[in-house]
Amino acid sequence: MNKSKCPACGGKLGNFLYAKACPHCHAELLENTRALTEIPKPASPKVASWLARAYSRVVRFVES
Repeated sequence: MNKSKCPACGGKLGNFLYAKACPHCHAELLENTRALTEIPKPASPKVASWLARAYSRVVRFVES
């Protein structure tokens, strides 16, 4: 959660609300920094084989 004032010096952040460090005292704003580890992405569904894709295209062509 972003703070409107710096916890170290108490200065207003103003336009620097989402900054990683205070522009006045240069203290790191821990609330504004992200964790350095990335969140693992969910596994994507497996791609159908070329044979299954070709079969579905033929079926769609015949049905149309």
